[in-house]
Amino acid sequence: MQKKVLPLSLAAVTIILLLAAQTVFAGPSIDEVKNNVVNLWKPIKESQPHVTAVEFKKILDSDKDLILIDVRTADEYKAAHIPGAIHIPRGVMEWVTPRTIENTDIPIYTYCRTGARSAFAAQRLTDMGYTNVTNIYDAFKGWLEAGYSVYNRHGEFVMSKGGFEKQE
Repeated sequence: MQKKVLPLSLAAVTIILLLAAQTVFAGPSIDEVKNNVVNLWKPIKESQPHVTAVEFKKILDSDKDLILIDVRTADEYKAAHIPGAIHIPRGVMEWVTPRTIENTDIPIYTYCRTGARSAFAAQRLTDMGYTNVTNIYDAFKGWLEAGYSVYNRHGEFVMSKGGFEKQE
């Protein structure tokens, strides 16, 4: 009888230890991960030189020589983009930009949907050696909220308030 109890006891203790180890060494909750993401982009967005969409529109209207980079996905860019924007997704910025923008001193403005991805892009461009990079802080959302025109393959149009948000 004792011979049967010992292996069962060892098996039970092993299972308990494995379950306890999973609890003790479990990864962070998804809420902690989401909070970590905000803690990654927020200080970068705040630290980058930036302008609002309204301020950028005045710069754009002044006909100064500049480059505007849309760092959103291809689908986002195709749906609608700010006039004159070139598309360089954030994920390939390091490889595409040096082949696309040879003047490292030209004013470069970056934007995405809300200004977070483009803040990362602005920081990366600066790290790469571009000397005059500015993020559009309120980004595409700010541009639309100001009522400015956007473009896609069908031409120029103005989106209604909230028109670019995914409807559920």
